[in-house]
Amino acid sequence: MPKEIFPSSYLCDCGYQCDFLENTVREIKQLSMRRRQCLGTDDNQHVVVFEYGRIVDVICPHQKPKGKHVKQEREI
Repeated sequence: MPKEIFPSSYLCDCGYQCDFLENTVREIKQLSMRRRQCLGTDDNQHVVVFEYGRIVDVICPHQKPKGKHVKQEREI
């Protein structure tokens, strides 16, 4: 689970720290009250996802995808 470092930084599970301007994070959190918002980082690989005014995930290129996008193999 990614960690929020108050006021405007986020720590990915891989150890990468995403830093943003406080005003940008405040605006994204407000917009995320209406619908899911994503905020990209400087490295163009990590994406911070906000929903209902909170961080819900950091999409990381070093980790396996999770959730709906993961194909599940069936045993025969």
